[in-house]
Amino acid sequence: MKKSKLSGNATKYLLQYSKLSCVFLIIRSGEAASEVVYTDIEPDVILANDDDNYYLDINNDASYDIYFLNIFNTYGGYWTSGSIYYIPFNYRAEIDAFALNSNSLAGINTTFSTYSSGTFQWFLAYALNQDGIIDSALEFQGLIMAVNTLLGPYANDGVGYWFPEVLDHYIGVRFIDNEENSHYGWIRCDVKEEGRTLVIKDYAYESEPDNPIVAGDTVHYIGINSIENTIEATVYSFGRDIYILTETFKNTEVIICDLKGQEVVRKLLHSKNELINMGNNPAGMYLVTLLNEGKRYNKKVFIE
Repeated sequence: MKKSKLSGNATKYLLQYSKLSCVFLIIRSGEAASEVVYTDIEPDVILANDDDNYYLDINNDASYDIYFLNIFNTYGGYWTSGSIYYIPFNYRAEIDAFALNSNSLAGINTTFSTYSSGTFQWFLAYALNQDGIIDSALEFQGLIMAVNTLLGPYANDGVGYWFPEVLDHYIGVRFIDNEENSHYGWIRCDVKEEGRTLVIKDYAYESEPDNPIVAGDTVHYIGINSIENTIEATVYSFGRDIYILTETFKNTEVIICDLKGQEVVRKLLHSKNELINMGNNPAGMYLVTLLNEGKRYNKKVFIE
């Protein structure tokens, strides 16, 4: 497939709001409700051959935000006797995701080396799990999804969070709209065949500027960063445990929710140093709230 464009009639606006039980997931007084705008790509976009590419307009404003490219290159080599044949030294296949204009992808800078081509500096996009929070806590720049060096006598292993095969994971996106507002979104993809095939399935973005979005969420999600902490406390996780340290423990209630808004713990604190074991709950990100006489404290923690 060459230079495929997204069909505008694929856009679906899902106006449903999730029924969250966590009390701190609220809208500030007078704040307009936000929504997740979701698009299902039907059929899926498949980039399986050299130079297959796809332009994505995530908010349907007639301006492309992300450019995907499947490319195959040779690096280094030598000529046979008499310069009759050129024998490539290394073959490198890439699946690239370029953030266009002022947009960016969530990932990390890293370096890798090949025998014949030296050291490369890449910005590798994360392969985010479902329910991962996409917000300002992530580093955003933009370039490569997955890199794979193939064949050649000194070919090194594949590079990138999407190598060699990653299914139903998410690219975190931060894009700028026509009014210069920043929005967060996600794109669900597969990378197959040791980094040679990319499948783009669907995507979504948060309509409220600067509001976080949960990877895979297609309904309303309200930013937890909009609520000020008014209880002095320290909350952190280690392994399967959540630690809560606060002098304001008397009559303080702790509520822990997963990122789908399901309440998994609700209890009163009994001491200024409290440990809550999460061994019966799956790994992932959780939202911790402390409540005391109209005051609150909110913190995201990760359980391994």
